[in-house]
Amino acid sequence: MMTSRERVRAVLEHHVPDRIPNAWGGCETTGLHVIAYQNLQKVLGVPQTPPRLDTFMVNAVFEEEVIQAMEGDVILVDSPRMCRAPIRTPGWEKQWKEQELWGRTFRVPVQEKFRVLPDGAVVWESSGNVVCPKGSFFFDTPSGTDLMADFDFPDPDDYHPPMELPPDLLRRLEDTARYLYEETEYSLCLGETITDLQIQPGGMIGAMVLMKEEPDVMRAFLEKSLESALSQLRQLEQAVGKYVDILSIAHDFGDNRGITIGEELWRELYKPYYYRLFQEWKKITGMKSNLHSCGGVRAILPDLIECGVDLYNPVQISAQEMEPAQLKEDFGEKIIFWGGGYDAQQFRPEDSYETVYARVKENLRVLGKGGGYFFSGVHNLPADVPAEHLRAILNAYCQVREY
Repeated sequence: MMTSRERVRAVLEHHVPDRIPNAWGGCETTGLHVIAYQNLQKVLGVPQTPPRLDTFMVNAVFEEEVIQAMEGDVILVDSPRMCRAPIRTPGWEKQWKEQELWGRTFRVPVQEKFRVLPDGAVVWESSGNVVCPKGSFFFDTPSGTDLMADFDFPDPDDYHPPMELPPDLLRRLEDTARYLYEETEYSLCLGETITDLQIQPGGMIGAMVLMKEEPDVMRAFLEKSLESALSQLRQLEQAVGKYVDILSIAHDFGDNRGITIGEELWRELYKPYYYRLFQEWKKITGMKSNLHSCGGVRAILPDLIECGVDLYNPVQISAQEMEPAQLKEDFGEKIIFWGGGYDAQQFRPEDSYETVYARVKENLRVLGKGGGYFFSGVHNLPADVPAEHLRAILNAYCQVREY
């Protein structure tokens, strides 16, 4: 029987391992809301310790006792761009505190400040005073009062993404990765760390206008982002490259209908920079690239494969043209799929165990056939996923994981 690290590395090299790797919780976009994670703790029968809140998506850090209980294979080393405290570094406990949210106890980084309003709404003061309304479990992102107001095109000369990562961060990542590599047999995945290319000068609407009205200005921003990403990647290779198997990066290209800006504009603007990014990536480091992009991205999957992407996450099978069987047939030998097991958009909380079990089992059977697949749900599953659904997901995985 393979170790977790051997199993994952076999898939990364496009070999068929002894079973489908369980990578649930192995990156920031393949987990559970902290409330759903409490249900997972109950299903697995592990101690009900207060979950730790990682990222603005309010998902949980998958603790080692949970990974071990579900026979997981991938562990998230750290989440530098999304979490204000280390999640694995020995002694991390001192940098977390207990916090009451939604009538329950969780753990958050000591720097985070929350305020619960009289009506039950929660204000995340240290993250720009974003609000989780009463009855909700996610924080709203504030938008401008007039999204179509006139604006001045930003000047790329004023954009200076950092060429270097902070030395203390690099030391922390190196220490954590070394510790996990030596003390566990898990495959190590480092969360989003380097500068990415999803910059939006002028905000979401402003960036879309910029792409059409002043594409050369947008290219200037992308060029600087690319230079920053590659410089930081060289530093990461020196710090953790000998320990880490997978490094994540994100850019949400799609929505439920397809490529948000259209595939032609995507190819015109973004593809040249992603080609350079991932081709240079392969020269700089042996860490495999895990690209997260929501939505129906099938139209550009051939382009991403040509660019050199190694893993694609979250495989949003509810989106247009994202049927598992067709994805696997068309691209299964060229890219590794990470996700696609349970898509919350396809289920209701009242759906039966049997309904969930049957659909998830079929998804995993199709996506896992012949290798090239990491098991997990689609993105971070929401707070209202019931325990019986989680039980069905795990049982379906256990039923089809052996080749």
